[in-house]
Amino acid sequence: MRSIDDFFDTEFKIFGLNITLFDLFFFTVMTCLGIIIRMSLFDILSGDYKLAFADWMRECHEAGGFAYLGIKPGVSDASTFDYNCMFQYIIVLLHYIGGGVNDMYLVKTVSVIFDFVCAITIFRIAYEVTGQDIKKSMIAYAATMFLPTMILNSGAWAQNDSIYTSFVLLSLLHIMKGKDNRAFIYLALAYSFKQQTIFFVPFVILMWLKNKVKIRYVFWIPVIHVVAMIPAAIAGRSWGDLLGIYGKQVTMFSRLTMNYPSIYTIISNDIGSGMRKIIISVGTVATVMIFGIIAYYIYKKKFEITGRYMITLVIFTALLCCFCLPAMHERYAYLPEVLAIVYAVFSYKRISICASLQVIAMITYSRYLFGSTVLTLWPLSIAMLVTIMIVGYDLFLQMKDTEIIAVTAPIESSETETEAVSG
Repeated sequence: MRSIDDFFDTEFKIFGLNITLFDLFFFTVMTCLGIIIRMSLFDILSGDYKLAFADWMRECHEAGGFAYLGIKPGVSDASTFDYNCMFQYIIVLLHYIGGGVNDMYLVKTVSVIFDFVCAITIFRIAYEVTGQDIKKSMIAYAATMFLPTMILNSGAWAQNDSIYTSFVLLSLLHIMKGKDNRAFIYLALAYSFKQQTIFFVPFVILMWLKNKVKIRYVFWIPVIHVVAMIPAAIAGRSWGDLLGIYGKQVTMFSRLTMNYPSIYTIISNDIGSGMRKIIISVGTVATVMIFGIIAYYIYKKKFEITGRYMITLVIFTALLCCFCLPAMHERYAYLPEVLAIVYAVFSYKRISICASLQVIAMITYSRYLFGSTVLTLWPLSIAMLVTIMIVGYDLFLQMKDTEIIAVTAPIESSETETEAVSG
């Protein structure tokens, strides 16, 4: 064996993991390259940054920092902020630590930091479900750092979907570990950042039905959600205004689909607002009914729930939410797109699912960020439906393979009873 091999194979323990110097070298190189590729996109000015984040940073500077939290959005040009106040705290923090740095770079840096948190958490989830396989976990980490939609979301778009997704992934990890208290704390933090956390809720409900999650810890969600608003309330925002943020967000959008390849791409964009409202209502109720049928089937089916099953179920339910619910943005499938990396390391056969989700998402991202030759979304909707059906079929096979069959012992008649019957 070469001396360099002896050097790279040197083992040591870090954070309780037995890794080699080559593992550490690979981790460091992939991290650095992941940061470099994101920074190379930092000069791209997206529409969202220009029309939203840039204004919020400017408004915060004009308000002097903390005072920005107390201005009611929408009343004047002093505040046009329409996110929950948790991200507004980040805006205020960036105001104080900016030091003359380009505001766009600051906003994107926050998202990049949480990209790293996502990647580390994906590593931990992969390590958990692959039987502590360092090789597969390292590959999952590297793939996350180079996931095209993640790079575009933070480095080019200046969006922050990696923030709430980081907490959702941490919640999933702790559900898999059986630490429900921590799981709901992370879930509450995720919800306090973005309402899209609700795409993870069907999985939580299904795990509760299968007695894998203790629902008593759900109180953390309203508690943390309200506690997170206290700084803004101290600054001057009314509680009614703060508590109604997500309700206002729901009514902000009236289009059936906002660049997401859902079932609604088959409907013309030219229909009237009244008809759109009817379709949105019907579509929402239909989605609840679909999940009701799925919940009934999974609850009645007796099978062993594995870590692999949990990963597959999160991807399936989150994709189904985005496909069936109206008014979905192209970014809303961020969670299943990231988690599909863990799904892929189970088996090379599943890489196609991860790849198909990335191709579909990259096309829709490009339509917004750079312009695209793809003019219609309905072919992508078909591709997405096929992808969901394949994941759903895999879910069914996993339930079938680990099915628990109740064995009933035969009732043996006594000798006397047998004779009585014979007589």
